[in-house]
Amino acid sequence: MKKLLVFVLLAASPAFAGRIDEIVIMTTESVEDTLNLLNGDQTYEITSQDFTAAAPGNELAVETQLVVRNMHTGRNQEWTCVTQFVKTPKFFEVSETVCK
Repeated sequence: MKKLLVFVLLAASPAFAGRIDEIVIMTTESVEDTLNLLNGDQTYEITSQDFTAAAPGNELAVETQLVVRNMHTGRNQEWTCVTQFVKTPKFFEVSETVCK
């Protein structure tokens, strides 16, 4: 039901596809920052990304599943990250990203 509500809220705004793209970009950047993925020692592949239930005090959340490969050891590690968003007067902003 929450996914439907988020979809309706985003669909009601102009440039729906652009808005979704902004959420995806903000989510990916937050995950990269949280896991320090831009240091050159690691590569990653996002295996799934979808809306999930938001934590209290947040209006929107995106769950990202990814595989991170350490370039030095060749080992892979799977992560599940949830990025929370709060509504602002103009759009949304990331409130936190937690990865496990």
